[in-house]
Amino acid sequence: MSGLKRLKRLGGALLAVALLAPAVQAAETTYLRMQTATPGSGYYVFSVTLQSLLQQNLPVKINMTAGVTGPRSPLDAARGQTDLYISSPSINHFMRTGSGMFASMEDAPELYGNIRQIMTFPAGPYHIVVHEKSGIRSLKDIKGRRVFLGAPGGAATLVAISIVEGTTGYKPGRDYELARLDWNSGLQAFQDGHVDMLIMPTQLPSASIEQMALLEEVRFLGIPEDAFDSDSMKEVMQLPGRTVATLPAGIYGDNQANETDVHTIGSWAGLGTRKDLDEELVYQITKTLFENLDTFHNAARFLRDVTLESALKEVRTPLHAGAVRYYREAGVDIPDSLIPPEARP
Repeated sequence: MSGLKRLKRLGGALLAVALLAPAVQAAETTYLRMQTATPGSGYYVFSVTLQSLLQQNLPVKINMTAGVTGPRSPLDAARGQTDLYISSPSINHFMRTGSGMFASMEDAPELYGNIRQIMTFPAGPYHIVVHEKSGIRSLKDIKGRRVFLGAPGGAATLVAISIVEGTTGYKPGRDYELARLDWNSGLQAFQDGHVDMLIMPTQLPSASIEQMALLEEVRFLGIPEDAFDSDSMKEVMQLPGRTVATLPAGIYGDNQANETDVHTIGSWAGLGTRKDLDEELVYQITKTLFENLDTFHNAARFLRDVTLESALKEVRTPLHAGAVRYYREAGVDIPDSLIPPEARP
């Protein structure tokens, strides 16, 4: 064979390898499904930050579905229909015990055994917001008013109802009208003046509420200290992912009417997954997240609270084996109750 023919064959082989390389690379890419909350929420900001970070550092592509309700995500993960999701410690509690929004689902505790946790982070305080022009100065002033306390059936709504009852003794339908809307519609109804009060857990500061405060004067109501001693509030505070928090005066600018800090309830969220997601993949996800915390801290003010030191705070659901592996390597003290059977010797 002549030297020219050899060169042509070698060139053809190299071209074939070059053409094949992208296909091989594509075959090695792992495609993940992720569920998150409504765009604009703190949960959504965390999710898109994580999505971008993982896609830049790992051979993964993440298909994000937004606007998914909190109780649906762990069910979808348990059934293998999503890989990553924004989790709620309290929703996990209701699923494990077959109570709350899962009270009519006999298989909820069994499905709970198929979900795992990766980490948690502070999601922000419950904002209790009223129009300053409404004349409402405390929760007792909402008697006979129409209010929005969250999407029907959600954990945040149950907490908000308990806040009102623990502070005032008021019950929905008897003492005030409960607007049954989804989050987007509820926010819009408040902005349009169709509801007199809004309660929602959100990051501090919240972009949605900042927008409201640009348009009109708003007031944030607090939970009186003695209200935390009521039975309904004690029940709320016993739920995982609930802490006492402060909403500072002036954080929303000149259109924030209250001139003093108010006490409220803080909420925690987390990153959940399904038990059977590949251990090495979850290890790499956890490692990438915590070795690139600057990405989160630079993305939003509230994400500065995403830290390795608080990663297991308010976690009650067993960790994924891949996450356990990373935390052990990082020297994090893992409570025995969070180590799943598959991560034990």
